[in-house]
Amino acid sequence: MDATDAYFESALEEYNQKVNELEEGGDPARLLDAYVNRGCILYMMEYRTSAMEDLVSAAEISEYLESEGERVDDGTFVKIHSTIASILFDQEGDAVEEYALAATRVGGLSDGSRHFDRRSIVRMCIVACKNLIDSECPEGCAPYLEKGLSLVGSRDQWSENRRMELLNLSAESAEESGDPQRAVELYAQAIELGLSLLERGSMEDPEEVLASFISKADAEADMGLLDMYIADMGAAVTLMEEMLACHRLDDTEFLVSLHHDLAGALMKQGRIQEAEKHLVRSMEISVKGASDFINLHTNMNQRPGGE
Repeated sequence: MDATDAYFESALEEYNQKVNELEEGGDPARLLDAYVNRGCILYMMEYRTSAMEDLVSAAEISEYLESEGERVDDGTFVKIHSTIASILFDQEGDAVEEYALAATRVGGLSDGSRHFDRRSIVRMCIVACKNLIDSECPEGCAPYLEKGLSLVGSRDQWSENRRMELLNLSAESAEESGDPQRAVELYAQAIELGLSLLERGSMEDPEEVLASFISKADAEADMGLLDMYIADMGAAVTLMEEMLACHRLDDTEFLVSLHHDLAGALMKQGRIQEAEKHLVRSMEISVKGASDFINLHTNMNQRPGGE
């Protein structure tokens, strides 16, 4: 058992005892807190069914306390409903209603809120947005995007990387909500920040910038902006070629696909020679990939014990 497992087991034992004591007759507010803490620990240990039972009990106590005029703090309220939503999403259930409930209080969260600090609020907002977009409810992202972006204005590396992630999610939400023009503007902001991070060596995941270029290009294609599409696809290809040269690109098939897509767009504009260059390059990458694959398996079979 590693240190993390030992910590979770110890914390679970502690909250089991607290819940048992308080269930026999204690302060409902303290029982609420114990259920939330134990439920979150169970969720982190991937005991989702047991975690859901505790959090649903916490939600019921929360509703009772507020009906009696005792307001539950925003941190506890959001923690309950955002975690229930995450569990439902994990289990392919409908998480939208729970995220909508949590959203009613997410604006009140701050660095000093119960169960949260600045970074955990931002992470929760990012997860909520991803899950809502995947649940085909992009309009539900707005409160989470607003809160998340309000907390990542610092110039430290972590904040800037999270701001780029949130800008991409804002753009995706706008695109899924039928506003491609706004999506293009937001992707452009994400790209500007991402390129700055790359230049400073502070980009955690270069593929985040790549995704911004491709998503922006796709939105431009939907709007019939072929020149802008070609420019952004060209930038995406250049970035992937640089990653390939630095041995940081695992999926060369995707690069081949981008070269083909860019060639097709260039042909539509009659730029045949440019298109041919991309088609030739795509063949070069494909041939090299096949050659590397053959060499790898040849070397493996030549080793002692190889078949």
